[in-house]
Amino acid sequence: MSPLLWGALGAVLIAAELVIPGIFLVWFGGAALLTGLVTALWHDWGLVNEAGFFTIAAGAAIGVAIVLSRRRNASVEGNAARINDRAGQLVGRAVTLSEPIVNGHGRVFVGDTLWSVEGPDRPAGAAMLVAGHKGMVLVLRDAAEGP
Repeated sequence: MSPLLWGALGAVLIAAELVIPGIFLVWFGGAALLTGLVTALWHDWGLVNEAGFFTIAAGAAIGVAIVLSRRRNASVEGNAARINDRAGQLVGRAVTLSEPIVNGHGRVFVGDTLWSVEGPDRPAGAAMLVAGHKGMVLVLRDAAEGP
């Protein structure tokens, strides 16, 4: 086959990906373009060798697509698990006590939400860090202790 035919096939497959999105035609299109490039470098390669190279290139491209897809899905799943964990999102944030912590319990405003907190006894206005949470109760420590 001519390198131009492989290039045209690759371009058609990549263009078809724009019309029929599914994130799979682009990989076959890339393999066809690569096959066209290799065919241009070795003119008398033969159709069987070209088809074999295309098959190997397409398989490698699909392997890359699978690896990239799994990485992306793992990242999305990790973010999705934290999206509704409001207390967990506050860990590491500096806060100022709205009310004193007495006997290990108090409350603090974070944004427009009043949170119950646990931590060492401190007066209102003390700078604290959110070290963790127990359900919807924030666990605080002194900001001076650092991260």
